[in-house]
Amino acid sequence: MIEAPDGILTLCWYSGSSEANADSRVLCSNSNDKGETWSQPRVVVDRDEQALGAAEPNKAVGNVTLFYDQAGRLWIIYGVIQRWNWPLLGTVCRNWLCGRVDAKFSLDHGKNWSPAIRMEDQTGALVRSKPLHLSSLGDIIPLYLEGAERSFVRILDLADTGQSPQFAAAHNFFLPGSGLIQPSLVQGPDGKIYGYFRDVRRVAIYSAEFDTRTLQWSAPEPTNLPNPGSAVEAFTSDDGKIVLVYNPSSTDRHALRLAASSDGLHFSEGCDLVADRAQGDVAYPTIIQTADSLWHLTYSADDKTTIHHVVFDTVWLHKCLER
Repeated sequence: MIEAPDGILTLCWYSGSSEANADSRVLCSNSNDKGETWSQPRVVVDRDEQALGAAEPNKAVGNVTLFYDQAGRLWIIYGVIQRWNWPLLGTVCRNWLCGRVDAKFSLDHGKNWSPAIRMEDQTGALVRSKPLHLSSLGDIIPLYLEGAERSFVRILDLADTGQSPQFAAAHNFFLPGSGLIQPSLVQGPDGKIYGYFRDVRRVAIYSAEFDTRTLQWSAPEPTNLPNPGSAVEAFTSDDGKIVLVYNPSSTDRHALRLAASSDGLHFSEGCDLVADRAQGDVAYPTIIQTADSLWHLTYSADDKTTIHHVVFDTVWLHKCLER
């Protein structure tokens, strides 16, 4: 989700009969009343699209994120499963191990989109959480490799040619080790950049610090919060605390909770956003703060069949975290 300069909200997601199926598409919807109502979803990335320079059309599409660059262009970044066709065998890529990251941009806040551009060609590369902008470095894109189970960030470098930007040579910086994916980035009250990671071993949410001077990650450390192998979302509250939206379990995704930290590693649990088993499996939270200071949270619910949108203000957030 993202807010345009005129206050219109745009929400994008991927949809299909099942994950990684060839009928999957990226859809977007708009709201001009702060999320009270939403427009009919429209297709932004269709099945079988072929990015510029790609050898074959996409086999399927996946997770999506949105951001505005410093030129005011709206970008949509999304994962794809590449279609590798071999003689006699047909399409050999059937899951996210054959992932790649593509992108499109819009000059009119999402009304019209450019052709797809290949952003990250490493096999298995995928995106989940929103980029983080720093004045010293620019836009930092959190990415990961499926299969290798490694997380990294890419510092966006656009070879800009008027209204047709292209991605320059990659500047990628990998987290040490493996087993941690789907990074969510946040700038803490101390100015440091923290990443929070989904644990494929289903033990804990992990944290690591990205040094913006050396461009190196610290060794990841487990927080005191469990993780059932699901994505987390990090943001900074108005009073400077790092807040996580997460599934408070090491075995299931039946609830969503908030937790806050002053040091980036030790968290105090807040209230439940979604009570245990109230909405089936709930996962993949995304949060933004709009210009009116309201927080907008979206997440998948009912075993990935619906998307829920929740709005709260700073007063409610403080009460939740003081539970």
